[in-house]
Amino acid sequence: MGILRKHRTALAGAVLIMALFAAAAVFSGCNEQQALGTFTYAEASDPSSLDPALVDDTVGGNIVRYLFDGLVRYDPQTSEVQPAVASSWDVNSDATEFTFHLRSGIKFSDGTSVTANDFVYSWTRALSPAMESSTASAIFQPVKGASALAAGETDMLSGVQAVDDQTLKVTLEYPMADFVSLLGHPVASPVSKKAVEDTTVKFAELPTGNGAFRVKEWTHDNQVVLEKNPDYYGTTASVDQVVTKIIPEPSTAVAELKAGNVDAVRTIPPAQIEGLRSDSSIKYYQGAADAVRLLGFNTTMAPLDNAMVRQAFAYAIDTDVLANKVLMGTGTPADGYVPTQVPGHQDDATPYSYDQEKARGLLTEAGYPGGSGLPPITLTYPGVGPAADMAQAIQSQLKQVGINVEISGLDEGVFFEQMGGGMLPLFIVSWQADAPNLDGYLFPLFDSENIGATDVFMYKNTEVDDLLGRARSTTDLGERTNLYNESERAVLKDVPAFPMVFGQENMVYAPRVTKFMVSPLGDIVLDEVTVSSK
Repeated sequence: MGILRKHRTALAGAVLIMALFAAAAVFSGCNEQQALGTFTYAEASDPSSLDPALVDDTVGGNIVRYLFDGLVRYDPQTSEVQPAVASSWDVNSDATEFTFHLRSGIKFSDGTSVTANDFVYSWTRALSPAMESSTASAIFQPVKGASALAAGETDMLSGVQAVDDQTLKVTLEYPMADFVSLLGHPVASPVSKKAVEDTTVKFAELPTGNGAFRVKEWTHDNQVVLEKNPDYYGTTASVDQVVTKIIPEPSTAVAELKAGNVDAVRTIPPAQIEGLRSDSSIKYYQGAADAVRLLGFNTTMAPLDNAMVRQAFAYAIDTDVLANKVLMGTGTPADGYVPTQVPGHQDDATPYSYDQEKARGLLTEAGYPGGSGLPPITLTYPGVGPAADMAQAIQSQLKQVGINVEISGLDEGVFFEQMGGGMLPLFIVSWQADAPNLDGYLFPLFDSENIGATDVFMYKNTEVDDLLGRARSTTDLGERTNLYNESERAVLKDVPAFPMVFGQENMVYAPRVTKFMVSPLGDIVLDEVTVSSK
């Protein structure tokens, strides 16, 4: 998932983002499972941090989600919101006030109790400018006072109040019925003030959490060792220990798997995919990921300010070729902006299918018969992952209907700066939302209030703005889903961005791993993994 990048609201640049999931726990007491041994998996790089306010990479994210539990978690198979530290919550009629009722008896791994005040402290800390958190502003943006705190205008988060030890009240600046679904993100987890302020230990490396595991050891650029948290309030993990081995070269990691030195590899070389799929000595995992790769249009730049031209692009691109040949089956053709496993996904939302004749007809209708008079357009992509191969394939497909594009790869940082600044006419970008909900794939990208931030297409449609606004403030789930689905269809008619491919996770693991789960957003579900003896 390291190829995915996202331009963030309230941030100057773009950062790697991963919405991070945890497995469902059973809360009828500890409900012990028989634990067995150690599970070891290979990652290509060291975590950025183990502090939930600072982690902004997939490696650290996968670990942190099992060191900390927030108010809610996401089901590792359906992505649905489930209670965690909060056993329940109440929402007022206009979705601006949320009251969370916390479970009693939950403790940090240092033995101190988790209370509502810990959430007030943790959210305030994460939003503080001194923390320089890359995720806090985006997750807490709806909370009253969050923007002022992040801007350094105050040191208090006015919208969050500990009514008592077990009750947390959150007031929003504006209605947002799906607010709870944001709170499964690690940045919303509670941290221990006592542990943070302990100067003898660096919290970002050896944090004190309340999750299924605790950190035993982190040797930089070598390994992170987790051990089962004996005081965890939910269902205990199925293994006693998890070791994350840092092996930068994916081919080396695969060799270590075959040698029996690691149990799983998260990043595998694309060139080895076919061989690994047919290798009977290992097990191959492939599953849908909650990410979409888009062909983005700057809708303010001619000739891409013409919807018919954009529609011609959409009909001219064969997404099946992109998914199955260019990406070698590591993606699936997208049928809309919202990935398949996101709750509320609508099948076949897109009206576009590969049809060169329709593409040519639209060009003619737009005043460019056979592409005549259409100037060359530069297609830009970030210089990482398979984007270059996709750009070449798109260039070839568009040429067949008379559209000439020149392709250009940019350094990742430069790419996001220019895309966010509205300087690129045509570009390839991937999006993965902060939370597994419809809002995260539609509002940031296509509501006009986000132009200059996450609406990198400079797209404005008052009908879409109205639909999204109504969806956000509607507390009825069925009605809310219908409004989001309608807004998605409305955007697709304008096609400011063409959804090309949904992501796929591809991993390999050892036969001794008897249960291997991966969440839709790419986390190995560490507390569900089981292994047999070697």
